[in-house]
Amino acid sequence: MRRKYLLPLVIAILVLIFGYGCPPPEESIEPPQNLVLKGATNEVDLELSWSPSPTEDIDGYIIYFNGAEIADVDADVTHWTHVGPTDVGTYRVTAYRGDEESAAIEASTEPYEGTGELYIRSAPVGYNSAWGWNWTSGEGASYSLMSDNKSYIDMYYDNDNTMTSAHILWADGNITGFKIIDATYDNVGNVPTSGYIDNALIGLNQVYAIVVRKNYTDTWHYVKLKITAVATTPYSKINFNYAYQRVANFSLMD
Repeated sequence: MRRKYLLPLVIAILVLIFGYGCPPPEESIEPPQNLVLKGATNEVDLELSWSPSPTEDIDGYIIYFNGAEIADVDADVTHWTHVGPTDVGTYRVTAYRGDEESAAIEASTEPYEGTGELYIRSAPVGYNSAWGWNWTSGEGASYSLMSDNKSYIDMYYDNDNTMTSAHILWADGNITGFKIIDATYDNVGNVPTSGYIDNALIGLNQVYAIVVRKNYTDTWHYVKLKITAVATTPYSKINFNYAYQRVANFSLMD
């Protein structure tokens, strides 16, 4: 008689141990991919775009800026515009389903900051007079003012005491625009998006907005620059600080 009750008891134990008859757990949420930042048409707003999460049943995406949630969009949306941001920083995007959230992808609008030194064009060989920025990283370097280097050069320190666009020296050179601005280097905000010319007079402690375009593309990068020292011996020389906005077509600097 006891054997009649043994089989149901064994089944119940197996269910408790192995979870037989329970629905499978939900798949964990995969994050979205390939977060890209670029300046909007007005160069002041910032456009974010990403590839969708591989997880199909998500509810949407959450967008964070500098740790704070700033937007929540539907699952079929893979772009969003931050209208008029006033600070640079880090954007993060996650996928979510109910209260569950994926890992984040992220990208930053923080400019690359560095320093530079240039000698005037009339200085002898060995005293670099030209400067160029790496298109992607924003890191700058000085170069000898030679045609062999023209693909790297964005500007040079000319004999008339100006910073001058490389395309003035070479018709097919990189195009650089300059604009003197009335701002402190640490409080520029958005640099101007128009009114640039192909050279600017050197002035100690003067702050400049610079726009750089390479290879005649429709993509450009903005820079802020401050002259920190001017020397005349043994040859005229300038030193400067700069911040290069690595997000293309975006004018916010700090």
